[in-house]
Amino acid sequence: MKESDSPVIDKNEFDSIIALISFQTGIVPRESHKTGIMNFIEKRVKEIDLGGLPYHSYLRLNKEEFDVLVNAATVNETYFFREEAQFSLLKEKLFPEIRARLSTAPVRIWSAAASSGEEIYSLYLLAQSLGIKSQCIASDINSEVLEKCRLGHYAASTAKKIDGAKFNYLLAPFQSADKSVIFPPELCSKIERRQLNLSCRDEIFPKNINVIFMRNVFIYFTMEMRGQILNKIVNESLCEGGYLFVSMSEIASIDPKILPKNLEKCSDGKVFYFRKK
Repeated sequence: MKESDSPVIDKNEFDSIIALISFQTGIVPRESHKTGIMNFIEKRVKEIDLGGLPYHSYLRLNKEEFDVLVNAATVNETYFFREEAQFSLLKEKLFPEIRARLSTAPVRIWSAAASSGEEIYSLYLLAQSLGIKSQCIASDINSEVLEKCRLGHYAASTAKKIDGAKFNYLLAPFQSADKSVIFPPELCSKIERRQLNLSCRDEIFPKNINVIFMRNVFIYFTMEMRGQILNKIVNESLCEGGYLFVSMSEIASIDPKILPKNLEKCSDGKVFYFRKK
């Protein structure tokens, strides 16, 4: 093997980098995901001046570079009205119930792993279509996807023809001829954005939230971290009678032992969700 073909980092250093990501973010990358992280690191090491340091050491000394790595290491695949059965339940039952309970106060909604923002815009548009005033918060550990959320420009592929299609009429006023979605600045300004690490005990979470969406998050965390995040969200953020949604594929993976005592699992047909007692 020629010197130029040798690995940029060896297995021990890569394992140390993965351990650092897990320690700082709580994320435990799956084996299939590690290949993409390795490819990014190899490309990145060739692009920047490490000052003679191993990349692992450079990361520890440079928070900005660590943020770049985290942005590259987090998967951010989403689309509008994903798992539309959950949105149907909100429309037909839960949003009207919350509105009746709150009277004229706004419904506070938090997308706790918002990615590029399709989820929080879906929730905002649904509430608006029902005449419900809302205060919407989008948070993510990835700063790049939060910037996409701020801009509010989305490719046509983010509006699916099957899952979520039932609510595509809410996107129609904002679609261009090529079916891309472009929200005007005045609508984008309705979404509050926060860079937030769910696994950090010291993070200040949003308060008095009526509806929290935290979908496709638990698959990246250990059981212990899942319990920590659930307890913090339920006890610091979710108001009494508030609702928590996770991905419908994640429900079975949540061990009842880690559920806070004041959180009950509910179902409506095939839709499962949680409610704070």
